[in-house]
Amino acid sequence: MTNADEGAYRAAMTGALKLLSVRDHSTVELTRKLVRRGHAEAVLAEVVAECLRLGYLDDARVAQQTIDRLKRKGCGIQRIRRELALRGLSADAHAREVLLPGEERAVASAAALKKWKALQSEPDPRKRLQRLQRFLYSRGFSEGAILAASEEMENLNT
Repeated sequence: MTNADEGAYRAAMTGALKLLSVRDHSTVELTRKLVRRGHAEAVLAEVVAECLRLGYLDDARVAQQTIDRLKRKGCGIQRIRRELALRGLSADAHAREVLLPGEERAVASAAALKKWKALQSEPDPRKRLQRLQRFLYSRGFSEGAILAASEEMENLNT
């Protein structure tokens, strides 16, 4: 390596370590951020390889952390898949960790019950149900889970 290459490598590695000190990143995320900061792609391949070798980058760990965080937050399958895709991770590769349909319905019901209590100020039952369904949709639940949770909340009122 020449002095210029060594300097570019050190600058890219310093940038990578700063980003990784805040939170874990996927390989794709880290590369994107470093490219946006003006680091050469040729140098980034070396930096990413070194971070992988040292265990600083681990896509499986990032995927698991993302899935766990979104499950705790009460998000559905579609939202989890979208977040994984944003991080450059394949939802198919981590399908075991993503919510199963029965598990998704349970999470949707829990989120719906929590939101249902906040929606009691709405006098029109139809609007209340529509607001609940929009909320569940925004959390990334499948249509089946939304319908099941909606029916469950309707039955609570009767």
